[in-house]
Amino acid sequence: EKAFEEADILVVELDATTLDQEKVQAFIIENACYAGGNNLQKEIPEDLYKSVSEKFAELGVTMDQIDIYKPWFVSLNIGLSSLSKLNITPGLGIDLHFLNKAHEKEMKVLELETATSQLEMLTSFPEDIQNDYLQYTLNNFEQVNTIFEDMLEAWKSGDTDEMNAITKVKMLELEDELPGITGYYHRMFTERDEKILDKLELILNNEEENVYFIIIGAFHLVGDDGLIKLLNDKGYKTKQY
Repeated sequence: EKAFEEADILVVELDATTLDQEKVQAFIIENACYAGGNNLQKEIPEDLYKSVSEKFAELGVTMDQIDIYKPWFVSLNIGLSSLSKLNITPGLGIDLHFLNKAHEKEMKVLELETATSQLEMLTSFPEDIQNDYLQYTLNNFEQVNTIFEDMLEAWKSGDTDEMNAITKVKMLELEDELPGITGYYHRMFTERDEKILDKLELILNNEEENVYFIIIGAFHLVGDDGLIKLLNDKGYKTKQY
């Protein structure tokens, strides 16, 4: 809170408070739905479809409601359903907390990404990666309480090594079982972080004497390929409080 009060500009991955919901909805309709008579059952392996069907049956959702969607969007829905089990209040997120404060005081807000760029990344995955990530979300569904509690404890204590171990390292360890998860990882973290790093450098090298308060998801900050290490490698000084 003290650092925020001393800042001139807020920087976030995405300003969720100003999303054009109609534009996002139109993008989803155009890119998340099958066309030409195709559907999920026809496009993914039979055993994976059976697992998806069983999971949505548990959730009280019929496959008639799901079959029209591609695997990447089905994965999102399973992920959101698993989070609902945790009784999480989205409005209490760190980014939304400070976004609301920034808008109240008419503070300038910069975005590192856009809603469509994030969705475009998901839609660009080839089928094998979409299918393996769908299996990954199914596998994690039952363990979501334990996984989240472990992540929360690591985050609260500032244990970056543990955060990396239980998230990114654990994901990469599944390469033999789910080969496509590596492609997902590199697109979701490695490639995105390189693009974010370029934007952060523009901010850091700006000649205007502004103080920037930057909020980025914890997964992007940890590990040897995370933003903190990338910034250190570029010669910037970082300090964890």
